[in-house]
Amino acid sequence: MRPALPDPRAVRRHFGQAARGYDRASTRWPWAWLRGREAAALLALVGPVEGRRVLDLGSGAGFYTRLLLERGARDAVVVDTSAAMIAQVPGDRTLRVVADAASVSLRRRFDVVLVAGLLEFVGDPAALLGNAAGLASSGAVLAALVPVEGPWGRLYRAYHRRHGIAARLYTSEGLATLASDAGWRMQATREVWPYTVVARLSLAAT
Repeated sequence: MRPALPDPRAVRRHFGQAARGYDRASTRWPWAWLRGREAAALLALVGPVEGRRVLDLGSGAGFYTRLLLERGARDAVVVDTSAAMIAQVPGDRTLRVVADAASVSLRRRFDVVLVAGLLEFVGDPAALLGNAAGLASSGAVLAALVPVEGPWGRLYRAYHRRHGIAARLYTSEGLATLASDAGWRMQATREVWPYTVVARLSLAAT
């Protein structure tokens, strides 16, 4: 039996309801412990961001956008389908866009693209990464954070199933293939125990 595909309406409803207390909840253990380790891996793979333009696809409340702006990024555009969630993102040097990350069209190109905690919730991850490639500048880096196959990953998926959400799980090899099909090349990965991996992607040569 093929796994159920994520329902964008269920995803939007769940995160819209969670928006108001989302940042506060993320400061509590064990989420704060895990998120801090994921952030350290993501920042290490992204590298220096001073003066660079950031695009955060599936930004939620803007946790990673804030980190990159604190580290000297020039400005950021955050995109999310949940208006309630994106309203939590601070407005300083940030443009907030309520839209589908797989189809959003913007008039600028970006040096750093974040896809952190989104690929497991979209119906067509290849379309999303393909759209991200079209929004990236030459030499851009994309940082993706995804849950991986395994016992802990399956617990993560079961948690979201309780909220009516079918979440995808990935392998590093599967993510590399998906990225390649969408015009990206995987450069490096870092596993974050117990169930996530962070990948650094660059635009494939044309």
